[in-house]
Amino acid sequence: MNAGSLAALMAQEQAAANRAAAAEGAPDPTTQPGAASDPAVVYAGAADAPSLSGILAVTDSLNRAASISDVGISAGQAIAGLVSVLRDKAVAAQGGAGDPQALDADYQGALATIDQLANSASFQGVTMLDGGSDPNLSFKADLAGETTISLASQDFTTDGPVLGLAGTNLLGGADDLQSVLTQIDAASTSLAGRLADMNARSDQIQTHLGLVSQMQSALSGAGTAGDGADGARLQALAVQQALAAQTGPVANQAPQALLSLFRS
Repeated sequence: MNAGSLAALMAQEQAAANRAAAAEGAPDPTTQPGAASDPAVVYAGAADAPSLSGILAVTDSLNRAASISDVGISAGQAIAGLVSVLRDKAVAAQGGAGDPQALDADYQGALATIDQLANSASFQGVTMLDGGSDPNLSFKADLAGETTISLASQDFTTDGPVLGLAGTNLLGGADDLQSVLTQIDAASTSLAGRLADMNARSDQIQTHLGLVSQMQSALSGAGTAGDGADGARLQALAVQQALAAQTGPVANQAPQALLSLFRS
């Protein structure tokens, strides 16, 4: 077990122990040394408790980010499939298999479809793959509005910097066809890297959504614990446990992805 996983496990076990102790009337953990640095103890006071409406606003923002991301990834994967079609046609033309005119017609059709996909991958007015959207789309990720999750728009059009295949064809000689194949392979590699980045950001959004959902559940059930200080304390510890539980799946991710959870 690596250090990140061990720390996540210890945090989760400590949160569970704190919550159990609070339920039995043990001393308030927020009065103990180091409490001020705990990311969940900031909600220990009833006056500071986050509202369900605030959490729902964050959830709506993150759901919009997730939907935009999903649409972009789906279209990007379809474009990757079409790039493979382009390569198949170029290989066939290079090997003399089939009519060159027919192969190029199929090739040009695939290029046109790539542009159609890139220009139509839109959700709520945001088009992720045409290079025309704000390069850094930001979405509210915490109650105070101080933390955001961003999505980087892409340009997967055939004349964009990722693919760079506009104007290519299969009607040239052997050297020309080899050059086209080299371009297609470079485009495929570049596209795969961008899609990997998009999938990583999508995973981060889903992790954050899971955290917010657990916070919402904890707050929804907090009323049964009482309306006074004890109820607020249990509510804070429920949120703390939800936070700790979320660190396990992301313990091995990049530090910034993990830190973004605890800034909320």
